[in-house]
Amino acid sequence: MLIAKPCTSMKGIVITPRENDADLEELCECLAGRGYRIKRVTRFLALLSGEHDITIFPSGKIIVKDTSDREGALKIATDIYECLQAYRVI
Repeated sequence: MLIAKPCTSMKGIVITPRENDADLEELCECLAGRGYRIKRVTRFLALLSGEHDITIFPSGKIIVKDTSDREGALKIATDIYECLQAYRVI
């Protein structure tokens, strides 16, 4: 289950997963394979997807910037979380 809310500090949507933790290196590899352009990898992972900048935190929280389209942000987040699930060790 994903929770999507408007960001309180900027125009954007914050998506928070129920499960949290992300291996950013593995996630980066998967997303690059899906056509995402990686801008920067630090404590968090910043991506560029079309018109929106996307930031992914190690906690699994995602911010889709410069949008108020909740459904569009959830679609992007779902794609990202599919990569996370592909690398999750059970």
